[in-house]
This record gives sequence, C-alpha cells and structure tokens, in this order.
Amino acid sequence: MNKGDKKEVKKNPFAEMEEDVIKFWEEADTFKKSVEKGDKDYVFYDGPPFITGLPHYATLLPSIAKDMIPRYWTMKGYKVERVWGWDCHGLPAENKVEKELELRNKQDIEKLGVGKFVDACRNYVQEGSEQWEWYINRIARWVDMKNSYRTMDKNYMESVMWAFKTLHDKGLIYEGYRTSLHCPRCATPLSKFEITMDAGSYKDVEDESVVVKFKVKNQENTFILAWTTTPWTLPGNLALAVGGNIEYVKIEKKDEGAGELLRFILANDLLEKYFEGQEYKIIEKIKGEDLVGSEYEPVFDLGNKKITDNKKTFKVYVADFVTTEDGTGIVHIAPNFGEDDFNLGKVVGLPMIDLMDENGIYTEEAGNWQGEYFKKANIRALKDLGDKKFSANKHTHSYPFCYRCNTRLIHKTQKAWYLRIEDIRKKMLKNNKKKINWVPEYFKEGRFQNNLKSAPDWCLSRSRYWGSPLPVWRCEKCGEIKVTGSIEEIEKLSGKKVDDLHRPQIDGHVFECEKCKGEMKRVKEVLDCWFESGSMPFAQFHYPFENKKEWKDLFPSDFIIEYTGQLRGWFYYLHVLANALFDDVAFKNVIVSGVLAGTDGRKMSKSYGNYPDPKNTLHKYGADALRLYFMNSSIMLGDDTSLSEKDIQDALRKNIMILWNVTRFYDMFNDGAVIQKSDLKVEKNDNILDQWIVSRLNQLIEEVTDKIEKYDLPGASRPITPFIDDLSTWYLRRSRDRFKSGDEKDKAQAIEVMGFVLNTFSKVLAPVMPFIAEQVWQKVNGFNFKDKDRSVHLEEWPKSGKVDKKILEEMIATRKTVEIALAKRDEVGIKVRQPLQKIIVCSPKTVAIRNPYIELIKADVNIKEVEFHGTGDEIEVELDTEINDDLKREGMKREFVRFINAMRKKAGLTIEDSIAIFWDGSDVVRTVIKEYRESIIAETLAEEVKEGVGDEADVKRTVDVNGEEVQLGICKK
Repeated sequence: MNKGDKKEVKKNPFAEMEEDVIKFWEEADTFKKSVEKGDKDYVFYDGPPFITGLPHYATLLPSIAKDMIPRYWTMKGYKVERVWGWDCHGLPAENKVEKELELRNKQDIEKLGVGKFVDACRNYVQEGSEQWEWYINRIARWVDMKNSYRTMDKNYMESVMWAFKTLHDKGLIYEGYRTSLHCPRCATPLSKFEITMDAGSYKDVEDESVVVKFKVKNQENTFILAWTTTPWTLPGNLALAVGGNIEYVKIEKKDEGAGELLRFILANDLLEKYFEGQEYKIIEKIKGEDLVGSEYEPVFDLGNKKITDNKKTFKVYVADFVTTEDGTGIVHIAPNFGEDDFNLGKVVGLPMIDLMDENGIYTEEAGNWQGEYFKKANIRALKDLGDKKFSANKHTHSYPFCYRCNTRLIHKTQKAWYLRIEDIRKKMLKNNKKKINWVPEYFKEGRFQNNLKSAPDWCLSRSRYWGSPLPVWRCEKCGEIKVTGSIEEIEKLSGKKVDDLHRPQIDGHVFECEKCKGEMKRVKEVLDCWFESGSMPFAQFHYPFENKKEWKDLFPSDFIIEYTGQLRGWFYYLHVLANALFDDVAFKNVIVSGVLAGTDGRKMSKSYGNYPDPKNTLHKYGADALRLYFMNSSIMLGDDTSLSEKDIQDALRKNIMILWNVTRFYDMFNDGAVIQKSDLKVEKNDNILDQWIVSRLNQLIEEVTDKIEKYDLPGASRPITPFIDDLSTWYLRRSRDRFKSGDEKDKAQAIEVMGFVLNTFSKVLAPVMPFIAEQVWQKVNGFNFKDKDRSVHLEEWPKSGKVDKKILEEMIATRKTVEIALAKRDEVGIKVRQPLQKIIVCSPKTVAIRNPYIELIKADVNIKEVEFHGTGDEIEVELDTEINDDLKREGMKREFVRFINAMRKKAGLTIEDSIAIFWDGSDVVRTVIKEYRESIIAETLAEEVKEGVGDEADVKRTVDVNGEEVQLGICKK
C-alpha cells in the first residue's frame, strides 16, 4: 500500500493481542516500574528526530534497537532513563513554513517580519507529536514522551549558549573567511557534512563546460588554456594554477581564420585531447614550476582597484590539487567560489573581496556584473567571452543540491563563525580509537576515522531566523565583540529580562561597549542546528545551570544508535563537542545501521515520500514480527537493504504463531497457576528430550547474553527462530503423547519442563519481541494480566544453567538420521504413517547414538528396529521397505486415527470432549479395529467404538484407508 492510500488493513489477532498488552502496560505503569527498580545507571542517548512529519520504517528501525537494548539492561538490574527529544530548529522547519506562507526568499521573510516568521515556525513544530506517539507506542518502544525535551526550549538553548561561550573562551571559535557550500535560495552556508550525509544531495547534471584562452602578457598571440565547468565563476578569476611536476607544452599552430600563428600552453598529457588531427608544432616543453610567475590578462575586467592594484593577481601559481585527469591540466582560480581556490589564495596572498551576496547575485564589487544571478551569469559569461573561448562542450558531472529546497548549491567564500577542528583533531582521533566500541567495528578506523582526519573547520553560523542565536554582540563603533554564556549575563548587560532567546526578541537586547561606550548589537546569524543536536548530552539536563552533580553520572552514554549517514552527522558532532568541551567521548558503544531503501531505491526519507505507511504493516503482522525482522537483518550490522514484506510475514508465521500454539498446548494440560522455577535440574530426569531442551535453552541464554552485550543485535536475535522450531517441531511433537498419557509422573515431568522452558524463554524473548513475551509469561505463570505489579519486563534476566554439549551433539546426529530416513521414505513413496520393520544406520565414530535416541528415531521414522553397521565419514541410512500383514494393519490403524482426529477438529471438539466412534467396512477393517481397539480409543479420546454408522453420528465421512473403503462417524459423548 502506498503512502497516499487511506484504507487500513484488517488487524490480525496477534496485532489485537499486542494492543491489549499496551493497554495493560499503560494501566499498570509498567515502564515506570521497570525504570525505578534499577539500582545502577545505564545511560542511553537518543538522537532527537525532527518534530514534523510521520515516522517511517527507517525511523522505526533504530527505535526498535533503542528499545531492545534498554529492556535488556533493565532486566539486568540497571536503571535506564529514556526521555524523548525533539529537534525543532533549522532549515527543515523554515522551508516548510515558507511554502505554507508562499514566501519565495529571505527578502519576503524580512518583508513579512522576522517575528511573525519565527512565530509561524514555532507553531509549525508544535504539531505532529501525537501521531509520533501512536507509532512509538505501537512498536512497544518504552520512552518518556510526555516530559520530552525540545531544542527550542529556553533552558536547552541556554545550555547551547554556554557551550558556544566555553568554546570561544578556549580559543576554538573564530570569525573568518572560509569557503563552504552555500544555498542561494535559503541564503545560508551549509556544512559539507549536511550535504554528504544525504546521498540524494548529489545529482548527475549536464552543464556547459568551456576552455578559456588566457592571454599571456608580453608574449604575442600566446594563450594559457584553462578549463571550467562553472563559467559563472570567471568574473571572479584572480589566478591560474599548475602542477609543479606536471609537464606542459607550448605549441604553435596557424589560425585558420586570421592566418596568424597562435601559441597555446597546456599539459602534455592532454595535448591530443584538444588538437588531435590538427597541424601544430611543439616549440617548448615546460615543467609546471617553471610557469610560476607568468602573468596574463584578465578575461573580464571588473574595474575593481582592490583587485587590479594587487601585485599577486593574474599570475600562475603551483598547487598540489592540479591533475591531468580532465580539463587542460591548468585550473582557473576564483577564491570567492572554491575551497581549493580560497586556500591557494590565502597562501599566495590574493585579495579577498565579496563579489557575490548570500542570494547568489554579484555585488557592486563585481563591476558591470553587479545584479547578475549566478545561473544567468553562466549564460552571459559564455556569450561575453567571445574569441577568448577556445572550445565549449556539454559535460555531465555530479553536482550538489540543497537537501531541503533542492536548489543548486555554490561554493562561496564568506565571513562566518567557525570551530577550529585542527586544534582538537588529535584528541578526537585518540579518544575514538581508545574509548569507543563501534558495531560494526570497521567504522572505527574506517569512515569515522577518515571523517575525523579530513574534516575542515566547522562552519557554525547560519544566515537564518529559526534557531539558537549566535551569542555574539558587536560594537557598531569600534568592532569589539562580546560573547555571552547565560541568560543572567545577557540580562545584566542589557538591563532587560530575557523571556525568549529566539529572534527578534533576543536582538532587542543591546549592550554598552566596555571599550568605547558604543552600542553593541547582536550579530544576526543563528547557530547550525547540528550544534544543538551535538549538545543534547548536556543541554537536555540544562547543564551546567542545573543537575551539575547528577550529570557526571550521565556522561558519556553507554549506548547510541543511528544509520550510516550520521557518521558525518550526529555521531560526528557529538564527538566534536564532547572532545572540545570535556576532553572525552560522548558515547562508549555505538551501533551503525545501514540504509533502508524506499520504494524508489533511494534512502527511505520523509522528504522523498517514498515509503508506505507502517501502520498497515503493524495491523497486518503485528509489531513483534517487524521488530524481529529488523533485529535479524544485516542492516543492523551496517549493510544497506530494502524492506521485505514476505520476511516480516515469515517472522510472524515461523515464530509468533508457532510459539503461541506451543503455549496454548501447554496451557491445556497445566492444571495449576504456579510461578515457574528460575532454575531446573534435569540431571536426574531420565527423559532425554527433557535433558536436551533444557540444555538448548541454556545454550540460547549464553548466546543471546554474549551477543547482546557485544551490541551484535542480529547475533542476539537470530538464534530465537531455530529455538522455537526445536521447541515445537522436535521437543513438543515428540513429547505430545506424554501430556496425554496415563503415566502421571511422566506427564507431570513433561508439564514441569515445558513450563520452565516457556517461562524462561519468554524472558530471553522480552527485549526482542516484548508483546508475545508478555503474553506467554502471563499465561504460563497463571497471572493472565490480573496483577498490575507482575510483568515479564519486571523480571530478572535469566542465568544460564549447565549446557550438556554431548547431548546437544548427539541430538543433532539423531535428527540428522531421522531427516535422512524420512527423505528415503519419500523417495520410495511410503507414507510415514505406514510402519516399517527397520532401518540400517552407518555413522562416524564421533557420532554415538545411544539407546534413548533410538526410541526417538523409531517413533519419528515409524520403524520397529534400528541397526547400526560399521562407520563412515558421514551418516548414511538404508530402509527395509518390505511391508508384511502386521505392518500393514498397524498402518491402517494410524490412518484410521488420523481421519477420526480430523473429524474431531472439524466438529470443533477440544481435549475435554470425549466421543463415540462408528464405522462400517470390510473384514480387513474389522480385524484392524479389533486388534487396535484400545489404542484407537486412547489416541482419539473416545469412550467406545461401534460397528455401523447410523443416526447417532453427528459427523460422517467415507474415507480410503490403505485401499479399504470405510464409513466413519463420530458424536460427542
């Protein structure tokens, strides 16, 4: 079902059972009780989602892990506080509000009024939380949403302000020129991580590329050829760059139009690319370093003396970023519009002049280019180049777009506020290596470490409105700045009470400059909202203004989780601020999940709208099925994948449905509502199945405990399905007759073992599938949701008992023997209900099958004898397929019993109901019934078997029993 579909699917019975459990938890306040019972802290940080929009599978996936891990540690005796958080500020909200108010750009916002726009943003982010709450509750995630923190709250914002002030005092924050990606529509710089964390931000586009002829000064008809895919940057050209060790050539060729000789300089490796098939002469080979200092004439004269009077402009320089992979091997340098360009300009001393405003429009400093929008400047540049254009071609390349408004981004050098990453880089690398456990581990020294090594200074300021204010005041007279770190400080300096830290209220607080007595006004920028997200470890507690002593026990966190995009996002910003502020890490253990693809193959995202509503999946299969599906998936180990509805369905069918059937079977025979033991000794138990299933349970506990404490969630959840299969298709199927037998001791033993296993297994299941775990535990223990203080989630995590490896290995061999024997029966077309005399088994010496297992083989394969002959490399089985009259009659009895029990089921009878059986058939049938009368009565829960089918029978049927036609009838007694 697509997102636009309104029709909801019918709830399955397990989904309805889950809703009953939610109601019980809410009425019993079970979540609160589970937190309060812990006596030591386990700290979990939750990356705050943006408050608007609805959850999808890619947001539910980490939410399930955020529930699974805390549930486990709660059962281990820890106090795990879980408070929800909302990310409120930033471009996501601003863009939505702009659309609602039909505002095209910042000029429209200013015209409307900053106050009205900010109020509209505030109103916008206050909607939508109730719908989030439904989804979060429905997947059984326990988290306090009623007392959630919001990044827009005054207390939270004050802590963010304190962090900025502290970093500034440490000398880590500065104002300066740097080049960053800039959105001309949103009129604000963006962090490179904001773009690269979203794969959809880069798109392949076709642009006009051009090779430009730069006229060399004092050399007649000599031109340096440089290539660019952004002709609109050419008015900002201030230099050319070459590779120092690259070999260049100066060639001479005849101009076919004017007939004069022209000379061109370009990389030797790229000569044929531009002059193949033409007549030319190489007149000189030159090393790049020998071209340094060459002067050329600007292609566009801006009439700007700051540029023309500078002795460094319009010269050739060496740069290590120049290659011969494309272009001409010579790079056009415009320090206003490129990171490499800016860095080179800074090194060699090129002038830094703002040629373009925040809207992507050339300024007055650009001379006759003033007022030209960058995209239109592209067209004009190609036209105005005239004969300075050597060639032009269409070029397809990857280009960045704004991840919010989908506008082409530009690299723009501008004045902004930055955090010095270089000063803390070594510390961040060291702490990452020594203090953080990454799952999967390869992210530690892979992508995350690479991010830390290559990260530029962090651009903190945004030229926007809805966000935490940059707490910087500047004197309009002398330029002195003042950075504030608290509301109290602002109130003291301004003499006015601070009711709201948002614009425009905060802008109304004016200070007197201590240096010159001039007026200090706040700079207009707001902080990057990632600074707020990275501040959540302390800001959610209003640290250091409150909870200063308590906070020391809440930092760093024991566990966080998000998807791979957050390696450049939240994980990174948490790490930066924790190291910069506290010389420590923000988290000790981190799971990095992969990307969940949507219906269009792209990352599942609210902004793309490429996913179906999870509500229908929850109705159709239940939350436990979705939880197990996700926790089993390799996506929890960093792999990318697509949603599979079939696998969710299988999680329901192969786990929940089977387990519930086992529980109901047990409940039919359990005659007392007794809380089961926390430990069960089975060494003196002479039933090999009982010994085996308890060892399997202990093995499961060991494996799940080990994996979950290593934060390997698939490793912790994948063993669940095979255990349920073992419990149902092997233990219960082979023990079923014990529950019905007249041997009261054996029956009691089977009930005790099954009850113990279900009780303990429900606890192991609780973190992964909390709903079915609660249902099973309540039923097995006889509480049935009547005691508000009892829940499986308030129980202790089970400890593993003895694991008898020998029994486990022998049972594997037994089941393998059965599997091969049944396959052989199938090959020769003999039904399992037909007894055979014997099988001959060959097995390796290492696989000993003792007497207790032989009885299991006999029962499951339906044979009388098992002979062992010799040894081999693997288990081999041979069938004796001869069927004598005795075997044939026994086979008929089994068919007879099968048909009667099928009729019982059709009539809706339970094990509490006894029946009378009526039959009509041949002498052969009469002989079978006479011989097996007592067995038939026991196996069909009958009181009598009568010949002749008359009006007494409630249900009648004519069947074929091994070639004999039989009329059957039953009635309830």
